[in-house]
Amino acid sequence: DTYMTDTEVQELPRVWAVGGDGGMGDIGFQNLSKVVLQNRPNVSILMLNTQVYSNTGGQNSDSSVMTGGFDMNQFGEASEGKLTELKSVAECFTSGHGSPFVAQVSVANTANMFKSIVDGLCYRGTAYFQIFTTCQPEHGVPDHASAVQAQRIRDSRGLPEFVFTPSAGEIYSEAFSLKGNPNPKNDWMSKNIPGTKDKYTYTAAHWAFTEARFRRHYKIVKAEAIEGKISLEDKLKDMTMDDVTCRRFVDPSHRAFVPEFGVYAIEYNKDGEPVYYMLSRHMVLFCVERRRAWRMMQSRAGVENLDYVAQKEHLSDK
Repeated sequence: DTYMTDTEVQELPRVWAVGGDGGMGDIGFQNLSKVVLQNRPNVSILMLNTQVYSNTGGQNSDSSVMTGGFDMNQFGEASEGKLTELKSVAECFTSGHGSPFVAQVSVANTANMFKSIVDGLCYRGTAYFQIFTTCQPEHGVPDHASAVQAQRIRDSRGLPEFVFTPSAGEIYSEAFSLKGNPNPKNDWMSKNIPGTKDKYTYTAAHWAFTEARFRRHYKIVKAEAIEGKISLEDKLKDMTMDDVTCRRFVDPSHRAFVPEFGVYAIEYNKDGEPVYYMLSRHMVLFCVERRRAWRMMQSRAGVENLDYVAQKEHLSDK
């Protein structure tokens, strides 16, 4: 294929590899890495990312979120899930893997998803597509909810969308696009309260409230139960990913200490009425980890996050 013209390459039959995040991101990752690095012009790869081993009992995969929350997940006094950060296979292939076309997309934005597939098919090298795919029984959502759950996980920074096009330039800010994500310059999306023009912050925890796999990580309470507790937004200002890595969240004397079910978040129902949630410690850590991952993406795309600047100033006084 070295001496083929672009037209001849386009006429080659495409070879597709399709698998889940367990088969491709865990046990098959070494083989997948090799294929991506070879950058063959007629190879396309599709990873259906359910964030769990969907066909073998529902245990955590490396792509599972920090809360865990699946059928074979631990939850108790010693641990509420896993402290391993989510492994983003798509992001791995944007660095140290040659020059593949990479797209992390979903049916949350079908136009962007289909455009990225067409662009990948027209790309001279290997194209890797990672698409969030709801697993209804393991996630605990209705059969008709695939599209809306894909939108919720994207909007909450649970799994942001991006496209990496090596032919667009030789620095990340040229090759890395975050088009399609809401509020791309901030930590979180600002969402309208139903029936009003008021807004509230939509975090990864708010997405988690809509899936039964996270049911052990929150408790719905009455308004008076949050009195004297700390809000999720305020707690996140006092925490960094390094605090999670260094386990400072278990030290009651440290600013990053997270009391068990001592942090609350507010969501709103379809009538605009507030619903109050108390969060597990792991749910808070999950939000910290997803925020850091989003900030890393922003920096690759050349986007300055003013919320991050403000947090650094806030922490400098602590």
